[in-house]
Amino acid sequence: MTAVVTPLRERKKLATRQAIHRSALELVERNGLAGATIEAISEHAGVAPRTFWSYFSSKEEAILNHDPDRPDRLRLALLARPEDEDALTALQRVMEEDLAARVTDRVDALRVGDLVRGEPILRAAVAATFDSVEQALVSAVAERVGQNPDREVYPGLLVSAACVACRVALLRWTGLPGRPGYQTLLDEAFRQLAAGLSAPLPKLSSLSRGTRR
Repeated sequence: MTAVVTPLRERKKLATRQAIHRSALELVERNGLAGATIEAISEHAGVAPRTFWSYFSSKEEAILNHDPDRPDRLRLALLARPEDEDALTALQRVMEEDLAARVTDRVDALRVGDLVRGEPILRAAVAATFDSVEQALVSAVAERVGQNPDREVYPGLLVSAACVACRVALLRWTGLPGRPGYQTLLDEAFRQLAAGLSAPLPKLSSLSRGTRR
């Protein structure tokens, strides 16, 4: 299979985005959210403030490395899953792939998670991101199962449950001593969803090992 080569322009844009993100993360860790200004973040990243605004609409977005194309990308990925795959499994696979693409630096992801846990404004920003992702996924699930999302409850209910599972797994991953693998926690959350929520299931034996990302 021929490797996909990212054009130079796209690589430069990605490098700039990452520089702004990491600068925001570092300055907020050092000075707190209120003490990290757009101007300071831009200077630390070696870019002009106008360049900052071309990538992010707020410092909260910069800290979270918000990608405005993510909701539509997830919608298309869900629609591309095999037709005979049940909707919950398809959602889990799409979210796993999204995680693998976004969390390429475990240490960086844990730093962001620690900040989110301590900053209510960042938690609100994460919730807003999940809202836009949920809307896109509800549309895709409705199309897959042939339902009207404005009339039937299944698409919205399924996607909301799946997104909450991801959010809970993320919060546990960044907050638990020993840092068990996010993938292990995500598996546990979706296994519980598939079984129903009438009673808690026993934990998977692999949870304590934390060998998966």
